Amino acid sequence: MKILIADDEKFIREELKSTIERIHPGNSYHFAKNFDTALEEAKNNEIDIAFLDIRMPGKTGLELARAIRIIKPDVNIIIVTAYADYALEALRLYVSGYILKPFRDKDIEDALDNLRKPLSSPTTHLKKSIRAQCFGNFELFFNNKPITFSRQKEKEMLAYLICLNGSSASRGEICAYLFEDEDSEEKNNNYLKKIIYSLRKDLSRLGIEGLLTHSRNSYSVNTEMIECDYYAYLSDRNRTNDRERFREGFMNQYSWAEMFKCTL
Repeated sequence: MKILIADDEKFIREELKSTIERIHPGNSYHFAKNFDTALEEAKNNEIDIAFLDIRMPGKTGLELARAIRIIKPDVNIIIVTAYADYALEALRLYVSGYILKPFRDKDIEDALDNLRKPLSSPTTHLKKSIRAQCFGNFELFFNNKPITFSRQKEKEMLAYLICLNGSSASRGEICAYLFEDEDSEEKNNNYLKKIIYSLRKDLSRLGIEGLLTHSRNSYSVNTEMIECDYYAYLSDRNRTNDRERFREGFMNQYSWAEMFKCTL
């Protein structure tokens, strides 16, 4: 994600960056301490999300939000302030979030999970550079080399999302399939957060963070980046020989993959 942080206090800018990185690592940042600098950063750079303080020297954060909306209408605006009395005015600007200082990790996480504007994906130079093998055992390759994940559940989460062919899955749905034998919802949710954090770090390390997308507490994969035998099969189901062969094995290592065999 490409993020602008505008606040007149340096320690707030640094704390906000650290918090975002804990939740969603691998972003690029631009910083500003007043209206003019922030607007200049927004004009000259691609911005997905702008975290704006309200009370800064000169014009306010709400005036800044209006100005950014004019030049970059698709930017998600998140207000971070110590003052609650501007909330109604901010909501009239259709901001993605209104967070009170001192903020918590969960405040930032909730705002990132409920963005009004979908994030653009930097996929032009990465298109079809990822290959997913679904028939037999599931494997994922980047530039023809197998991807190594820090946690096995990262790979399984991507396998499930790839099966959905671009459709989104909520956290609850992902937990239901990844942790079939667990009965603690809180434990599952906490573990899933660790998996997502680790997955984002691994994808960022490879430079393919655009593969995993999220919106309003749900996740999906960007299918434009993936070459996949399952997708190729779905696009031409008349290949009878392939149909019989593929029914013999589909993501063999995952028990939940059985339900997808009815589509083969």
